[in-house]
Amino acid sequence: MNTQFLEEVENLTKELLALLKVEAPVVVEIGVEGVVEINIGQESEAGEGELGLLIGYRGTTLRSLQTILSLIVNRQRERWVKLLVDIGGYRKHHIEALQALARRSAEKARFLKEEVMLPPMNSFDRRIIHLTIAEMPDMISESAGEEPRRRVIIRPRQ
Repeated sequence: MNTQFLEEVENLTKELLALLKVEAPVVVEIGVEGVVEINIGQESEAGEGELGLLIGYRGTTLRSLQTILSLIVNRQRERWVKLLVDIGGYRKHHIEALQALARRSAEKARFLKEEVMLPPMNSFDRRIIHLTIAEMPDMISESAGEEPRRRVIIRPRQ
């Protein structure tokens, strides 16, 4: 991926925002493992006004926006490029909150010596929980249930 590609992604993002009548700065860069990261707005603005509308209830609009941008960007490419959209630092703060939830729940499971069931969450959120628990050698996590009620269960390793 070159600078021209990143500029194209930035311009496409700005065009989409203009169609939505939202004005916000857009920064596009290459992240970990070649993921194209699209940052919209300033970190301090998450949840405020127009950016709050772009995030939506529990990030649903943000995920939809990411899907739309991904389809537009990849429609004529031979090789699929993964996009990650963040609005006002929402995704970063959300990941940190999920990691904290995983650590608290693991401590509870460790203390009680029994499983702790988390509330239903989407696949992205469950993945963050699983990755956080995977760093703890004495704990294990698994997903249970059917969408949209699928949840994570955390318990001490036998």
